[in-house]
Amino acid sequence: MKKLFQYTVLFHEYETKEGAKVYKDSSIIVEPKFVLASSEKEVVFKATREIDEKFAASPDDVQILIRNF
Repeated sequence: MKKLFQYTVLFHEYETKEGAKVYKDSSIIVEPKFVLASSEKEVVFKATREIDEKFAASPDDVQILIRNF
């Protein structure tokens, strides 16, 4: 049975100051969406396919947020 999930993807931007990585800002790169899926793992798979290549080059700065109902 499938369940209802909502997900969005954020990208966290950092600057390098005096050799340290300092948080600058965050932006939404995939707008919040609803999806029916059998598991959270399936939602993660769908969300990762929507991430643009320019953001995928920095995977540590990408955050996928998932909420189930």
